[in-house]
Amino acid sequence: MRRGLSGDPRSIAMHPSFVSRPTGCEEGRFLALDLGGTNVRATLVELRGQRSLRVLEHQSFRLASTTGTVHDLFDPVAEFVVDLLADDGSQNIGFIFAFPMDQTGVRSGRLTKWTKEFAFDCVEEEDVVALLEQAIGARTGNLGGFGISALANDTVGVLAAGAYLDPRCDMGLIVGTGANLAVAVPDKMIGRRDLPGPLGNPDEMIFNMECGNFDGVDAIQTDADRRLDAESDTIGQRMEKMIAGRYLGEVVRLRVCEIAARGEGFDDWLTGGRGFNAPYTFTTEDLSDAAFDESEELIATAMQLGRLGVSDTTVGDRRLLREICISVARRSARIVAAGIAATATYLDPDLDDEHIVAADGSVFRGMPGYQAELRRGLQDILGERADRVQVCYLRDGSGLGAAVVAAVAAEV
Repeated sequence: MRRGLSGDPRSIAMHPSFVSRPTGCEEGRFLALDLGGTNVRATLVELRGQRSLRVLEHQSFRLASTTGTVHDLFDPVAEFVVDLLADDGSQNIGFIFAFPMDQTGVRSGRLTKWTKEFAFDCVEEEDVVALLEQAIGARTGNLGGFGISALANDTVGVLAAGAYLDPRCDMGLIVGTGANLAVAVPDKMIGRRDLPGPLGNPDEMIFNMECGNFDGVDAIQTDADRRLDAESDTIGQRMEKMIAGRYLGEVVRLRVCEIAARGEGFDDWLTGGRGFNAPYTFTTEDLSDAAFDESEELIATAMQLGRLGVSDTTVGDRRLLREICISVARRSARIVAAGIAATATYLDPDLDDEHIVAADGSVFRGMPGYQAELRRGLQDILGERADRVQVCYLRDGSGLGAAVVAAVAAEV
């Protein structure tokens, strides 16, 4: 973190957002566009001041693919946005782009690399705001007043939304398809002097950590982790690959393959055209279902495996699969807890202040027991000081935060 804030990053980039946390007094109607996975979401948000906001409308659509040309990505997104704006008339757009960006201002940022197995051509090293505005302009003859007011990472968004509702919120967490943290950093801790002052409060800036790329986890990688990394189309992101929903199911599948290859279980699970032969056929949703199957002989898991082409499984193999799923999910939560604890104590070594982490994402939200395991991880690391760091779920936090970031930018 220190190196990143000094402009000499290693595996944690610390990308500036060019905005501070909101005051909670911002007002107005904003369209929040959230692009971070195959499910593209748009939320019409009314900020009412006095730390109050209201969601007026929410719509989404699913991308046809995670690969293709630049037009395959931005053309359908632009069509979606234009249709929404034509119905609503709002012209203030906050754009969440949940991939690593090198931002040069609050409304411009270049994609530094694709993650989460996305791979659209001619987008890396390009300004994603310009690409989206070009696609919108192609549908309206010009932008028609439909410009992007602010650009932010999804972790920056969830932090901004949390801080709008509670001023103690100084971290934002996403654990969904991908995983990452953002943090509000006091100006005195920012070593870079080349950055312009942030919009909003000049005494701090929100940074997108991009900590999913942290390579310190090399020391605890398993053979399954290393194989997943070697076979992945996404470069780096080693910590994210041990945490995030895009990868957890695949870690389990590779572990099953290891055990089967040694002849220690899972007989015939990899023969023929069965699902465990193909990458990413066992999903994180499958992991969650298996980990929390409470039926007597794990019959629900047997039925689930049958849908994957693996029938006639033994109770012993199903129990071993469940044990692997639980351990992979627990490890994810514990690594996230370590990241939060490290970030909080970097900001505030003695935890003299209260810190709230606004959190969103499908894994954090939906995996049974995940939030409790994360809390236990914080307690193990921080001891009696753990109650100084509270992790709070904020539904649709990144989308709400896009509106808040756009409002902070509009105030200047």
